[in-house]
Amino acid sequence: MEVALNSSVLDRVVLAVEQTTYTGDDGITSATRLADDLKLGRFGLVKLALSLEEVFGIELPDEALKQFSTIANIVRYLKRHYRHEVEFSWCAAATSTVPRCSPRSLDLR
Repeated sequence: MEVALNSSVLDRVVLAVEQTTYTGDDGITSATRLADDLKLGRFGLVKLALSLEEVFGIELPDEALKQFSTIANIVRYLKRHYRHEVEFSWCAAATSTVPRCSPRSLDLR
């Protein structure tokens, strides 16, 4: 389940990045660096934060942006600070294949 949750969060972060910036032909991985690889400055990070808020249905504090240097940083932050929302949204998407899915039924340790 942890791998599926990581993949789901990563996929949604990639979607948010693709909506806000040109990603080039290399694609986006968890190791993609926001400043060096995607050339995101302060304004680009703010646009990315707004896109993440929309994709995940959350509100990111300004301090969170300072922690984001790679895609992996964003995934870790979202899992750590918004675990319930991320679990629930992943679970809701999985209900078509997992009939009795709830945040409590997921073992995400």
